[in-house]
Amino acid sequence: MSRREFRSGGLSLTAKFEGESLRSIQLPRNVPPEFSADDLKGMLEQLAGFRISFEGAPPFRQRVWSRLREVPWGSAMTYAELARAVGSPKAFRAVGQACGANPLPLIIPCHRVLAEEGLGGFSAGLPWKERLLELEAD
Repeated sequence: MSRREFRSGGLSLTAKFEGESLRSIQLPRNVPPEFSADDLKGMLEQLAGFRISFEGAPPFRQRVWSRLREVPWGSAMTYAELARAVGSPKAFRAVGQACGANPLPLIIPCHRVLAEEGLGGFSAGLPWKERLLELEAD
């Protein structure tokens, strides 16, 4: 696997590639204080042209991640709604686990999935989830 760094304004992240496919993204530990909506949009533009691969992931996770890619900027859904959307209405906990195992945060926008009451979790930490949702709300 090869690594590349990407930068957009206040955001710098590391991406891992297998051949031509983008396999994972690692966000920095802390949200940069100057991170803006323009930085997020710039990062998404840089990453948009790469092929992604879910190869090796369980089929349920692949369905969840594919459906998450359809959730538009500034929108959100609950874990239960996402479970229903992938045809497994009682699997909201499994949806949460799929979100937690998401290898491509930002591209697969699992930050847009919320608990019935509250934020729920996010693999990069709740400060990231809060900031991403805040930026998309503007």
